[in-house]
Amino acid sequence: MSAELYRRFARHFNDRAYNRLGEVMTDDFTDHHPGLVDVASLEVYRKNLAAVIDALEMTAHPQEVAAVGDRVYTRVRLRGRHTGTFLGLAPTGAELDWYTHEIWRVSDGRFAERWAVDDLLTLLGQTGCPLPAWD
Repeated sequence: MSAELYRRFARHFNDRAYNRLGEVMTDDFTDHHPGLVDVASLEVYRKNLAAVIDALEMTAHPQEVAAVGDRVYTRVRLRGRHTGTFLGLAPTGAELDWYTHEIWRVSDGRFAERWAVDDLLTLLGQTGCPLPAWD
């Protein structure tokens, strides 16, 4: 059942159905993303998600979804095009293709918390952002 909950989230994500996220997420949903500020409400998450999806015209393609107890583990391929300002970077029009790995906590049939680790080096490199290099 929890794996299907994630699939419903991904459909809402891809359909840009931000108003339907409350069906799969709690009002006090908390999002933990290394390097960014934790988001501590569904309303703020909705706003941030819409801004990122719009800037990157991204879609989610779940590759692996596994549920164990109150956790759902995902590996998701994200694809898009850099058409809006993202993390201060002006739009480049670049095609984007990267992965995120997530752990979701389920409470009373909805997601209450998420920990996500995105491959930001790949994503930023595709936008032409200078990356650190090995000597």
